Amino acid sequence: MLEVLISVLVFSIGVLGIAALQLKAKQSGYEAVQRTIASSLAAELLERMRLNSSGTSLINYVTAAGTQTINSTTATTLFASTPDCSAACTSTQLATYDLSNFWNALIGTGELRGTANTGGLVNPTVCINGPATGTPGTYTVTIAWRGQADLAWSNQGVNASTCGQGSYDGPSGTNGYRRILSITTWIGP
Repeated sequence: MLEVLISVLVFSIGVLGIAALQLKAKQSGYEAVQRTIASSLAAELLERMRLNSSGTSLINYVTAAGTQTINSTTATTLFASTPDCSAACTSTQLATYDLSNFWNALIGTGELRGTANTGGLVNPTVCINGPATGTPGTYTVTIAWRGQADLAWSNQGVNASTCGQGSYDGPSGTNGYRRILSITTWIGP
């Protein structure tokens, strides 16, 4: 009888270990999907910027200060009137159209569960940096979003970007839930 109890205890500990492993694997898979979405969309936006880079038209992506920050608060104002560029558009209208489509993909408006977006990133913030003149140069698209687990080490100077900083605090400290991805490229004539 004692051997049976001991074997049940050992078996139970093994099952709990497997369940914990499954949970961690599911979390890691979700984080990987989030990073893949961010990477794909950042690269797509940079390519759209490259296609709309004649003259000083890139200023429409970064504003006169050389930066553009888009989050759930600023997106409402920025994309209040998005043009339909299925026909001809000016470079300014095309930039608004590109940014609006990019934002909608980022927040997952294409995948709904009831009325809630389910296909995008959780609470994203986008920072676009480049020359303040909107001319050819180095442009960076940085996407920050909220991860599932508080990673105390994520704010240890690994990434110097301030995109979304202070918006993803966790119990272990500032920005514990912040995940970040940056892609930098040269866009020229």
